[in-house]
Order: sequence, then C-alpha cells, then structure tokens
Amino acid sequence: MLFRFFIQHQWKRATRSTIWQKSLALNLLLGFFAFILFAEAMIISILVANKWHEITEVDPPLSEFYKVIAYYFAAMFMMRFFLQQLPVLEVRSYQHLPIQKKSLLHFILGNGLINLFNLFSLIFFIPFAVAQVSYYHGPWLALGWLLAMLALDFSLNYFVIYLKKQLVSNLKIVSLLLAAVGLIALADYRGWFSFSSIFATTISAMVVSPLLLIVPLVLLVLVYRLNFSFLKSRLYLEEISRGKGESAESGQIGYLKRFGMIGEVIGIDIKLYLRNKRTKSILYMSPLFLGYGLFFYPSGQYSHDDGFMIFVGIFVTGMMMLNYLQYAFAYEGSYFDLLLTSRINFREYIRAKITLATIITIVCYVITLPYGFFGADLLLVNTACFLFNLGILLPTALFFATYNKKSLVLTRGSAFNYQGIGASHWLIMLPAFIVPLIIYLPFKWFGNAQVGLLALGGLGVTGLAFRKFFAQAIHKNLQERKYIMSAGFREKN
Repeated sequence: MLFRFFIQHQWKRATRSTIWQKSLALNLLLGFFAFILFAEAMIISILVANKWHEITEVDPPLSEFYKVIAYYFAAMFMMRFFLQQLPVLEVRSYQHLPIQKKSLLHFILGNGLINLFNLFSLIFFIPFAVAQVSYYHGPWLALGWLLAMLALDFSLNYFVIYLKKQLVSNLKIVSLLLAAVGLIALADYRGWFSFSSIFATTISAMVVSPLLLIVPLVLLVLVYRLNFSFLKSRLYLEEISRGKGESAESGQIGYLKRFGMIGEVIGIDIKLYLRNKRTKSILYMSPLFLGYGLFFYPSGQYSHDDGFMIFVGIFVTGMMMLNYLQYAFAYEGSYFDLLLTSRINFREYIRAKITLATIITIVCYVITLPYGFFGADLLLVNTACFLFNLGILLPTALFFATYNKKSLVLTRGSAFNYQGIGASHWLIMLPAFIVPLIIYLPFKWFGNAQVGLLALGGLGVTGLAFRKFFAQAIHKNLQERKYIMSAGFREKN
C-alpha cells in the first residue's frame, strides 16, 4: 500500500507539471517509435536464438553464446554508467511524516529496476533460454539459467547505481574500480587473457552444477544491500555535504585568488565543474577521451602515418579542452546578467578562459605521453596535434562560443541531453577534425608525412605567436554580442 502511495504521488507530480502538457504529443510519438524499435529487437532476438546452432560453428553452440553474454555485460556496464539515470525520489517531502526510512529506500531502489536497459536484457535472454538452453538442458534448468542471467544483469544495474552515487562522496573508490575495469578490458584487448572465455567457463560450470545458479541471486542481494546501507547512511543532506572534499576545494580556490581576477575566474569554473551534474558527467568521461588511443595505436590495422592517426591525436589531446570551451559562456548562462552588471574586465575574463583551456590541453598532452611506447612516430603525431589544438583550435572554439546564446541546465546529465546545444557546437567540428587532415594529407600523399606533421605543428606555433591578436578578436566579438547572449540565456528551454 505504501508503494502504491509513492507511485500515485510520482504520477501526479509528472502529469500536473506544465511540461507534461507541452511534451505530451512528442512523448506519444517517441513512445510509438520506441515500441517499433523494441518490437524489431524482439523479432531479431527470436530469429537469432532459433538459428544460433546454425550461425555458430562451435559444438556445443551454447559455449559460444556464453562468450557473447560476456561482451553483452561489458557493453551494458559502459552504457549504464554513461547513459542510465539514477533512481530518484524527493524524500524531503516525506521525512516529516511517519514513514520508515527503509520504505523510502526500498521504493527508490525498486524504482531503479524500471529502465530500458533491463527491458533489453529481457529481450536478449528470454528467446535464448526458450530456444537454446531449454533444448539442451530442459525447461527447468532453462528457467534457473534465465533467473541467474537476469540476476547478474540486475546486480550490474545496482553496481552502476552504487558507483554513480559514490562519485559524489568518494571519488577515490570509483577511480580505483574504474581503473580495475579498464585494466581488465585492456588485458582482454591485448590478449593477455580472455575475459569472455573465463566468463563462458563460469556459466558452463553453473549449468553443469545447477546449485551454482544460486550464486548470481546471492550477488544480487549483496549489491542491493550495499546500495541500501549506503543510501540509508546518507539519507539527509547534511550527511552528503559533510566531508573533507569541501575544505580541500576551498583551499584550492583560495590559492587561485592570489593570481587576481584570472585566478578567481578559473576558481569559479573549477567550482562549477565539480558541483554540477552536467559538468561532472564530462569529467567522468575524461578517462574515455584520454584512453581513446588505446583502441587504435597498438593495433597493426592502422599505419602510424595514416590520416586517421591525426584524428585520434586531435581527439586525445584536445577533446577535454573543446568540451570546456564550446560551452564556456553557456555554463554561466544562469548568472550571465550578473557578469554584465558587475565591474568585470572582460579582457581578463577572456584571458582566464584561455589560461584554463591551455592548462587542460597541456595536462591532457602530458597524460598521453606514454603513447610514445607504441612508437616514437606516435609521439610526434600527438605533439603536432597538441600544438595545433593549443594554437589554432583553442582560440577558434572560444570565438565560436560567443555565438552561443542557449543557457545550459547544469542539474541534468549530459547523456542524450541536447538541451543548450546549437549549430555553433557542430560547426566547430570542422576546424577541429577536418582542417588538420587538409593540412597533413597532401604531404603524406606525396611521401612527406613528417613534413606534414611539421606543417601541422608549425601552424599551431604560429597561432601561439598571434594569441594576443586572437584574444582581442574574441573580446571584441564578446562585447558586440554580450547583450544578445544575455537575452538568449534568459530564455528557458
């Protein structure tokens, strides 16, 4: 009865919102397309499950399917971590009522099972349980196998929820766990051991000894209790905000104030990134940006003097800087009017943005220096791309940012969130990834790839020499457009 009470409140809160009426037709249309998508996914899953023994050449075919499940869970972990929304309930409205905290927490965690990823898992596992596992091992063992696979998937769901909750209070634990996951992925990619084979052997052992199918259910209970205990100890706001992180951050900002206005603006941007959901989402993705080269640099499929290496070099050394500068003013859209009415020196303000972007680019370049172990020529590629990012792409991105007049809602995540994104954000991709290729490829085609890298890096150095000129052009454009930007930021979308 209490859960029904919570569900009714959630439904009334959604339907009585002004946004509900405005987006009802759009939601119905999206729901129709989602229904078609899931219907197609179900049909494909059924067809593949029925023909799996013909598709694979391995006997028995289930062992090969267990390897596919390993990669399925790995992909689901990545997708859940970056795309899945956390289950929420406005608990402050109920804390003064005679409602037990455990009831609130059970509802929140139970609500966490209602998501599209779990629906995909049902579509993925049920046809194979019916068509393949039941055929080889019987219906009762197939039912146990299905429950075990769903329990593993739900455990992964709650594990991701725990990780994302820990990001707020204990970043060290999350960093270690993600580093361990990344190390396993790298080891499997490099062939040091086969994660899929180990996983397949484990599932096969469960099928041979059905009592082992209880292990995923026990794991689900443990991960659920881990989330429950974590949320119960931090149900109140004062518990969440308490800790050493606040004082450490404050000390850092106090140190930056020694550098005058430039330091203060940098400090404000750092606070903005660390305190808001949308900006933190980008920080969480930074290891993915920096580790992008691991997918291509070690592979023999790509030549180190290939034009694609230029794309990778631009990405790993400049993507974090580009993410920051594209929204350099949109991040501050909620208080941009305050900046206009303050006695702020916009020249110093622009210099602060350029300085922080420069620091980000240099840090990314230093972190990617170990890529040189895959070949000294890769170090030259990354260095040339780093100089181009620093001298050309950096001022270009900040200049384009002055044409953005859509404020960003920082309380939302960044996954599948296109709020505040305009045409200028896509136009910046042209100088970012196409111009370097236009500079480099003609030299490569005529057999002078090294000269092409020198030309790319030399253009970046030239841009650094004219940085003061670029800063003046950005300042002039900002002065001309600041009231247009301010009017746009005031429009809530």
